[in-house]
Amino acid sequence: MIIESRRPWVEQLFVAVIILIIFVFMAFALFDSGEATYAKARLLFAMIVLLITYREIGTFKVTKPRVKLSASLKLWLVIIGIILIMMALQERLPLRILLNLNSTNLAENTMFALAAGIFEESLTRGLFFSIFLQNMQYRSRSLKFTRSAIYSALIFGSLHLMNLRSGNSAAIFQQIFYAFALGIMLAVIRVTTNTLFWGIGLHFLMDWQPGIASPLSATTSWLPILLIFGSMLVVGIVYLVKFDREYEKQNQLAKS
Repeated sequence: MIIESRRPWVEQLFVAVIILIIFVFMAFALFDSGEATYAKARLLFAMIVLLITYREIGTFKVTKPRVKLSASLKLWLVIIGIILIMMALQERLPLRILLNLNSTNLAENTMFALAAGIFEESLTRGLFFSIFLQNMQYRSRSLKFTRSAIYSALIFGSLHLMNLRSGNSAAIFQQIFYAFALGIMLAVIRVTTNTLFWGIGLHFLMDWQPGIASPLSATTSWLPILLIFGSMLVVGIVYLVKFDREYEKQNQLAKS
């Protein structure tokens, strides 16, 4: 049921590493070029990575057919939805969107948010997720989706280490933690919807705010971060483990 990628995972890994090297080089080379120029370059590069991801995998789907959700999985999805709403309220997401709509830098903020959503989802939940999933298949490992989600989320969180060049280190480490938790949740969305685009849309909305290109300068209390994103991490992993078991059950039934 897992769709076999167009190219072997080793070749895809080589492509993914090249993309990361280019991204790091571009980030440092264009960092002082002005927000408009940097935003346009980031968005163009993100679109190219999306096309490369599709070329490498051959699809934006994970399984064929889509895994049917059991009653237990649907219940956990409701819990996930509640946690996402709590996160949106804690992060004042509706207010940030309204402020952004009235921002003088709306175009640049929109391009930065789109670039982040498209690039990071294409690379981590797209290409790297495919690499890990293929590797799990090749090695006949259990909990394929859970492991692939955790590994790709670790890469997603690590991408934010680049912000150390310009931001408050304590705030950046908080960002890395909640990026890892969000990475798990975005993987949940990836496997549940069987497409990249819902994750790209949610990622865009979370990043669509005034000053998205500005470095993080202030830390917040760890308590709300641990409560919201810690819960997100635990619930997301529980869901993925259950999803793995449901996938195996349906896969066995399809073969019999």
